[in-house]
Amino acid sequence: MTFVIAFDLGGVLFSDGTAEFVDHLHRAYAVDPARSGELLHGELGSAYREGRLTRQDFWYAFRESLQLTASEEDLAARWIDGYRLNVGTRDLIADLAGHYDVYYLSDNVADRIEAVERRYGFLRLFKGGVFSHEAGVRKPNRAIYERLLDIVGGSADQVIYVDDKEWALTPAAELGMITILFRDSDQVRRDVQARISPRSDQPS
Repeated sequence: MTFVIAFDLGGVLFSDGTAEFVDHLHRAYAVDPARSGELLHGELGSAYREGRLTRQDFWYAFRESLQLTASEEDLAARWIDGYRLNVGTRDLIADLAGHYDVYYLSDNVADRIEAVERRYGFLRLFKGGVFSHEAGVRKPNRAIYERLLDIVGGSADQVIYVDDKEWALTPAAELGMITILFRDSDQVRRDVQARISPRSDQPS
């Protein structure tokens, strides 16, 4: 069996920049983490990640909601700066890409991807993938996983999906994908190998 392996980005290939940003807002501006987290992950953040809201409109609404004095440019830059490369995951993906097709599946916005790509050049690690701002939906909407399967072109049971959030793995499992909860790159390397080796004639 020929496997395909798909990775989430934030919290897997990169540190969880959104969580770091929430912490920064709490420390710098005494913003309630629950409030900023709701804005980033709730309807406002979803509209931005799904391409239904422009960058300018998102940050304007975000600033107004929290009554922040920081500029939109400073907030956007600080959010993006929280995404730091996980070298172990990068090396794992590079190793796997020598033998398998590797894709990304990520809730993301265009400006953040562009900035992180300029900094790290990470897209070359992957054959392709799905960003929520392109798909118009985000995890855990079943449609974004189905779009990944359409791009991959194989059956769901040939796809291994790695994510650091259990709720994001649930729809993938329901579609028949093999799921791995990310804790660290060494653990994922072992888990991927355990799922591939007994069932595949591909080189390891």
